[in-house]
Amino acid sequence: MSWATAGAFVWHETDVSPEVLGEELRDNGFGWVAILLHDGLVEDPVEGDWVARFRRASGLPVGGWGVLRAQPVEEAVLADTLVGRYGLDFYIANAEAEYAYSGTDGPNDERFGRSRRFVETFRAVRPALPAGISSYCSPDRHDLDWNAWSSAGFVFLPQAYVNDFGAAVAPEACVRAARAYFPTTAVHPTIGMYPGVRRSLRAAGYTRLLDRAGTVGFSVYLAETRMTGDEWRDLGEAIEKLGIARPS
Repeated sequence: MSWATAGAFVWHETDVSPEVLGEELRDNGFGWVAILLHDGLVEDPVEGDWVARFRRASGLPVGGWGVLRAQPVEEAVLADTLVGRYGLDFYIANAEAEYAYSGTDGPNDERFGRSRRFVETFRAVRPALPAGISSYCSPDRHDLDWNAWSSAGFVFLPQAYVNDFGAAVAPEACVRAARAYFPTTAVHPTIGMYPGVRRSLRAAGYTRLLDRAGTVGFSVYLAETRMTGDEWRDLGEAIEKLGIARPS
């Protein structure tokens, strides 16, 4: 599994055929898929044979992602359990407001410390598993303990949801904002392909933005939303011609 390839997030795996998705990703040079495993301590069970069917159709790595809330040690233990249960190849943590020092109730050291408690617990049982953190585009504006994640070998998957937040979160801006915490080689933007509040940006528009960012490796959120064959092909052609990801 390589973060330099392109990947896709799946939230509702029952909304997309693993065979169809697997073939689309494989045929367009993608390298991985990640399925939702949990929200805090609430499991989101994966459809019985979805992972096996996807692997048979694509031959690609399958990972899981989870939303982090307020119990970092328990969340890390659950993530480890679910990775093992489904035989997954990597894990992505989605950490946002619940892990930030600042909040609506003011600064909070306990909240800030959740990042370190999560990564220490997770790495104690999964020291070498490929792992990433999906979060805000701009680490310089959101005070999570980014150093805890980077020092534990987590790559950064900034949410470049131009469809929701406009040019301020373009991939290039995310890379620039992350420089104090993550090397550019460890930054792999996630593009928003769901209906956003600003506009619905198509894949071809995102490929130009990814090219400007100068990164290698990106992901799509969500695979089951608005991703037609044409959209996958546009991304696949950009992988080949622009080098925005390494072909799998």
